[in-house]
Amino acid sequence: MRSVIVDTTKFTLNSQTLGLLVGLPKSADELVVVGHCTCLQSTEEAASPLYKGLGLFTPDWKRTILQSEAHFPAGTKPCGILLSLPSGTGEEEARSAVERISSDRSIQAVCQGVWYVAISMVGSTAFCFSSSSGHLEAAEITGCGVQGILSTHTRLLRLQSSLICHIEPSKPDISGLLEGVQSAGTSFLLQAQQIVLTDDLKKSLGDILPPGTESPVSVQLLECVSDDGPAVAPTLTIQPSSTRRIRLTLPLDLLVLVNPTSNITTVIKVLKEAICSQLRAEEQMLIWKSTPCSIVIRHRHVPTQDCPVTVLYPSAPMGGSTLTDSDLLDMRKALHHFLGVPQDCPYFRHTNREYFSKITGAHLVSPHAAVRYTRVSDGDMATVRGNYSYHHYMQDRINDDGWGCAYRSLQTLWSWFVYQGYTSRAPPTHRQVQQALVDVRDKEPSFVGSREWIGSFEVSTCLNQLLGIQCKIHYCSSGAEMGSVGRLLLHHFKTQWTPVMIGGGVLAHTILGVDYSEKTGEIRFLILDPHYKDAEDIKTVVDKGWCGWKPVTFWNQQAHYNLCLPQRPKEI
Repeated sequence: MRSVIVDTTKFTLNSQTLGLLVGLPKSADELVVVGHCTCLQSTEEAASPLYKGLGLFTPDWKRTILQSEAHFPAGTKPCGILLSLPSGTGEEEARSAVERISSDRSIQAVCQGVWYVAISMVGSTAFCFSSSSGHLEAAEITGCGVQGILSTHTRLLRLQSSLICHIEPSKPDISGLLEGVQSAGTSFLLQAQQIVLTDDLKKSLGDILPPGTESPVSVQLLECVSDDGPAVAPTLTIQPSSTRRIRLTLPLDLLVLVNPTSNITTVIKVLKEAICSQLRAEEQMLIWKSTPCSIVIRHRHVPTQDCPVTVLYPSAPMGGSTLTDSDLLDMRKALHHFLGVPQDCPYFRHTNREYFSKITGAHLVSPHAAVRYTRVSDGDMATVRGNYSYHHYMQDRINDDGWGCAYRSLQTLWSWFVYQGYTSRAPPTHRQVQQALVDVRDKEPSFVGSREWIGSFEVSTCLNQLLGIQCKIHYCSSGAEMGSVGRLLLHHFKTQWTPVMIGGGVLAHTILGVDYSEKTGEIRFLILDPHYKDAEDIKTVVDKGWCGWKPVTFWNQQAHYNLCLPQRPKEI
């Protein structure tokens, strides 16, 4: 039986919706699905009877694939279809629907492999089938481990460069650039390894980039500036033209997922195809804007995909002012719909943090992702959703040992809003926090520059004063009472997604998740401890328990606690 490795919890299509699956093969009988998108609707007036009979619009497979290529890493391919069906649909009905769609010959052109996968979602239930040569059979779903497989069975390459072209403002044409990229003289340099990739290099990518190589691997484009022909005197040809041409710089920032067993010739081919694909996407953006403009490329993390997604933004038109997020609202709404991203969180603002960047190089990002954990029996678990940075004692050249834990927890909460795109402002310093509390008359002027503690109420006040974020405060009379907050925290992490600051006695911590059994009352908390003082080493942080799951006995049974629960604005 063929196997599909996919996290079906990331599928967010509405009922009666058709989507495209994107992935790559792991072996001859295994596919890894790394992303999905909603099929774009055909512009043809007459609906296809095949799709109309299933209550679906007729998909435009070609346009869907072109758009998916602009957003997903090169090296991934369309590998199947995703069909969302009404609640109550049984397996046989799901199979029948898939068989009908599979009879569309265009599917064979869409999924160019020997076989492809079809997944029908009925609520949270997934029915999976594989299809080859028109034959449909059941396939097995492995519901976890996508990230682990990507880290061990692929290498992520990132190429950043720019190319210059001269175009007519009313008729962008980059065919000359495409020909240059595809020429035999184009080669690539793995920058950290200082190895030039050429067809003569008889190695696999894994020979050069062994497991554990830091990701992404930076690649530099080497353009050919001469040829191998005979030396001749240069000839200058001037062709008069009544059309004005302008000089335009087109940026390149593309990602490539490659199997380490691939030979270098294959890697070079994928890189060239990726450059051409991104250039064509930029050409379409210039046509769409109807005026020459600069283009900005960003890589984003979104909860519905297992790989980074790439977004092209039109920036300042030639001679015009910079476009704002409000100007790009319609484009961002379309991206949310296409990539199945919730419409209540600003993942695609052009000011959002990069997928690969950190707020500063001095902070670990989302260390809880490295924590291994055995679940509570019959428990319901929910954790923070989205990246954040780990702020703790002694960072930023500030000695706050013994008094700064709540300030650090506040900075961690703030960083979540930075990574999710709500603000581009860096987390406030201790002094800025103190000044904000003085400004709202919560503290006396002498508080600024002091080493006085703050608590949950002050954290809530600062988030509201400096960021406009509302918070809820929940009081527990003792550490023993913390066993009763399971429902509260589950609801918070499932709806608000934000880290929670908790203060009690003389200590503050950050809660990143909860695992709670309604049946037994057992509860565990995912804790990020701001009292850590050492280097930014993820192994130490996890192994020593500075980030990890804790029982209810972790809390001081005699101290009272206040939880500060930030409420995220519902906006894009």
